[in-house]
Amino acid sequence: MNYLNKSESAQRRDTRDRELTELYCEIYDNLRSRRVKNLRRVALEIALATGAPPYHVGYDRACIVVSHLLRHDTSFSLKSTVNQEMWLELTSKVECLMQQGKMSMSRAITLVLEQCRASRFYLTHDHAWAIIKRMLRLMHIRRPYGRVA
Repeated sequence: MNYLNKSESAQRRDTRDRELTELYCEIYDNLRSRRVKNLRRVALEIALATGAPPYHVGYDRACIVVSHLLRHDTSFSLKSTVNQEMWLELTSKVECLMQQGKMSMSRAITLVLEQCRASRFYLTHDHAWAIIKRMLRLMHIRRPYGRVA
């Protein structure tokens, strides 16, 4: 394995992180000119709710989770409610494509991952803020740091 090449999931996460940070910066600058109170918190909430990122999961993981959820496997547990919401949305899109287009699950998953976007960023506030802080530091953009409360 070549460690210089990132996995598919890592590349998708990088794209998500960059899109989240760019959206946050755009909203932050817009709100700052309007003198909004609790600027960081409000900008983060708006960014999480209005962003439409690609799904940040790899094909292999998607096949495993979607197949379990399509079988209505109740023993299959997900870490958080945010992840659960994302997987349920992705599964419903795959199921819809399978029924409408009469295609296999693997083809439907490929189409959803390549062409569909999530309805929002499926991240907790703390995780999103950690991503934004890291990305701003990497991009050398100066924004106020601190915990978003």
